[in-house]
Formats: sequence, structure tokens, C-alpha cells
Amino acid sequence: MNKDLAGKTDARDILARVQALIGRELLESEAIFTEELTSRHPYVRDVLHHMNSYRGKRLRPMLLLLAGAAVGEVEHSHKVLAAVVEMIHTATLVHDDVLDEAQIRRHVATVNSRYNNETSVLLGDYLFTHAFHLASSLESTLACRLIGRATNLVCEGELAQIHERGNIELTEETYLEIIEGKTAELCAICCYLGAHFSGAPEQVSSAFDSYGRSLGIAFQIADDLLDVWGDEEQTGKSLGSDFEKQKLTLP
Repeated sequence: MNKDLAGKTDARDILARVQALIGRELLESEAIFTEELTSRHPYVRDVLHHMNSYRGKRLRPMLLLLAGAAVGEVEHSHKVLAAVVEMIHTATLVHDDVLDEAQIRRHVATVNSRYNNETSVLLGDYLFTHAFHLASSLESTLACRLIGRATNLVCEGELAQIHERGNIELTEETYLEIIEGKTAELCAICCYLGAHFSGAPEQVSSAFDSYGRSLGIAFQIADDLLDVWGDEEQTGKSLGSDFEKQKLTLP
């Protein structure tokens, strides 16, 4: 079998197995996501509709729900938190597309490409504020604090990457610190909160945190590889932006 085809088949098989485990819970989380992001303004509704047309595989909500299911029962709080982390992640993607001047994502025009940068920046802010509004409905100080901290670290990671642009002496250690903040931190919190809200002991929740962190780092390294050697037709997004923006990555 062709290697590319085999890779796609494996990925589809994994997603199918995940759907079998938490498919219903994921759909219920999506309903919460959609209900939270409602607007009376036609332009806002149009932008949100377009944004939803290129959202991804819901990796972070899946991680949170799977962690919860691995420890115990998946409750309403898990579904709310899954919607929250998806909003935060989507906000970072919308802002990233502005920073990278990306034109396409998942074969669809980015928000900044279809509309303008101003709309993209405000849409990202809109998603962040809705995420924290939704998180507050759980009345969990811990969840709000950890999600807030993770979001701060995502922003710090992006700022650090901007600061290091063009630095040909960037070390592997600094690179890993950057991607741990901008990508892995949110994956770690998804796994931690999923386990914690199912009643896991702190030691178990921390182990889930470590797993999510390692997965997030591996995911970002793979994404950086695709930016160098990927095919836009297959990935469905603008590539080569790291090189154009003088962002040094591990590849």
C-alpha cells in the first residue's frame, strides 16, 4: 500500500475508534460550542459560520473527553470544558493566520483572507471571551485558573517565537520551550482537567498532564516538519510561512 495512503488509513482508523468511545459526548460538546457562539449580528454570524467550515479534528476536546472516560464517567462538566478548550484553540488559529499571513486552512480561505485582519483579530478576541464566559458557568476556580494560565503560556510561547525570529543560533532547548508553551500546554491541561473532573487522584491527573504535554510537543514538531516538506494539496493549508517569517524550527 502507498505510504501516504497507509498513513491516512491509519489516521482514519484511529479517529473511528475514538468516535466509538466518545462520539456522542463529542457531539454534545459541539452543541454547547455552537450554542455559546450565537450572535444577533448578521456579520458576526457569517464570520462564525465561515470559521466553522474549516475547524479541525477536535483533537483537544477529544483528549479531554478521553481522559475523563479513561478515569471514570464523562459528565456535563467535561463537555463544557471540551467546548472551552476548542474555543481557545480556534482563537489561537485565527490569530496565527494573521501573524503568518496564511491564505488557506483545510482547503478553505482563512478568516483574514476572506474578510480582513481586523475581523480576524476581533474574532479571536470574541472566542477567548466566550471561552472564559463558558468556563465560569462551571463555578470551578481551579478550571478557570488552569485554563487562564494555559492561555497565558500559549501567548508567551508565540511572543517568544516572534522575539527569536531570525536567530540562527536558536538552541533546541529554547525551541522546545517555545512549543511547549504555544502548543503543548493546552494539550496538557486538556488531559489534566479530563482526569481531574472524573475524580482522579492528583498523581493520576498529573500523569495525564505529562502525557498531554509530550503529545503536544510531538504534534508541533510534526507540524513544523509539514511546514517545510509538506504538500499544500494534502495538508490543505498554507505552508512555508515559518521560513518566510524567519521562524527557526527543529527541522
